[in-house]
Amino acid sequence: MKTKNRKRGGAAYLVIIVILLAVIAFSLYKIGGILYEYHKGTVEYERTQKLAGTEDLSRESSYKVDFAALKKENADIRAWIYSENTVINYPVVQGEDNQFYLYRMFNKEWNGKGSIFIDYRCAHPFSDFNTILYGHRMKDGSMFCSLAEYREKEYYEAHRRMLLITPEAEYELLIFGVLTIDADSDMYQFSFADQEEKEDYLDRIRENSELDTEVSVTAEDRIVMLSTCTYEFEDARLVVYGKLVETEEE
Repeated sequence: MKTKNRKRGGAAYLVIIVILLAVIAFSLYKIGGILYEYHKGTVEYERTQKLAGTEDLSRESSYKVDFAALKKENADIRAWIYSENTVINYPVVQGEDNQFYLYRMFNKEWNGKGSIFIDYRCAHPFSDFNTILYGHRMKDGSMFCSLAEYREKEYYEAHRRMLLITPEAEYELLIFGVLTIDADSDMYQFSFADQEEKEDYLDRIRENSELDTEVSVTAEDRIVMLSTCTYEFEDARLVVYGKLVETEEE
């Protein structure tokens, strides 16, 4: 009886070991797949930067983007966004809905990094009062991951502005507000009835912002709302607001 029990115990032990090894192998396979996907996305966006001529914008005397080359590859190109000394150096696209580019890159291939894209309901991006941009907060630090750093005053002081370049103009994006909101918040507003409604919207940003700045913004200005995921509560979103200021050509 003791011999049979030992054999049964040994067999059960082996089964447990096999199961554990299978779980570990599957986990390593999944992790490897995720890392490969991240790598593939990084390589693709580096290729897109070379196509646009934006590999090192910080050293350029003028910030030029080859929109003609970008448009040949994807007619949905609307702008280029860049933040010095961060990973933000990406094309900005706009699709027919808010799903297509959620998990597709600029070349339209599926990838978890997705794209930086404009809300499809924004009829006149960067010309209307509020233009909404979405981007993932990737665990490898890419896409809009660095937006969360704007909750820290020190980071804001080092990154007060971004650049937003369109085929028609070049803008500074002066950061002036940071909010944590619900995914279905009415702050995702792209249409405004009048100047009073715009001022009310700006007041809500000022009252709830996690960041205090000296940037003056009025209903006469144009703003950009940069949105990404955050994890303080279910379906939470972090949004960073910037004021568009057109730069003069030298």
